Amino acid sequence: MPNSLPVLIVGGFGANWQQYQPLRRTLQTISGRIVDLVPIALFDWFGVAISDDYSGILEVLDRAVSNVLRDTGVERLVLVGHSAGGVLARIYMGDRPYGRKQLIFNGFQKVATLVTLGTPHTTANAGRQGGLNQIAFVQQHYPGAYWRFIRYVTVISKGIYGLKSGTPQERGAWQSYEMLTRNGSQWGDGIIPIESALLDGARHVILEGLRHNPHSDQPWYGQDEATVHSWWRIVEEVEREPTQGMLRRA
Repeated sequence: MPNSLPVLIVGGFGANWQQYQPLRRTLQTISGRIVDLVPIALFDWFGVAISDDYSGILEVLDRAVSNVLRDTGVERLVLVGHSAGGVLARIYMGDRPYGRKQLIFNGFQKVATLVTLGTPHTTANAGRQGGLNQIAFVQQHYPGAYWRFIRYVTVISKGIYGLKSGTPQERGAWQSYEMLTRNGSQWGDGIIPIESALLDGARHVILEGLRHNPHSDQPWYGQDEATVHSWWRIVEEVEREPTQGMLRRA
């Protein structure tokens, strides 16, 4: 049954996996499901920054998925990726060789639903900065809601408008949005613009007033039960609907 599938949270760039413990507990309370975390540490992201390659953390993700499926006895699960964690999940779900190790995980066989929170799904640029090369890779090889039997939900916030000559936060948002889309003057969560976060073919959820990262002085996607419920209820709604693959086969 879809509502019994376990959930695995994939953290964002430069984050320690334990930062997501509050989100794990909140989501577990709201959903009544088993919710676990992919143990990607800050040190692992240092390796990514040096190599411009997600191969090492892809292997961490694969082990975490295998452990959850083994412990729960199910065949597929729900991945919730925050920021670059959503990009990592999309590479993992793929069937093409990736990175210096030319890894293939075929994760599409193990994932029922992909939920992304403030994930940059598209970019107009390439390069090492901001994981642009990884975004470009999934954009090229797995465009849009690529896997027809997987449900996709993309969540983004209309939290801060990028202004080149605005406040420090508005200027920072402008620089980040500009790097991704070449258009800094738009809405987003302060790091990821709405334009980049809404994956074509996915169910889109646009929330108000949230920021990208979990900081004590500003609300983010995992802020509290009310915030998490605002997007998780959409996930459960989507789980009750047929996928595009089911519709095409009918």
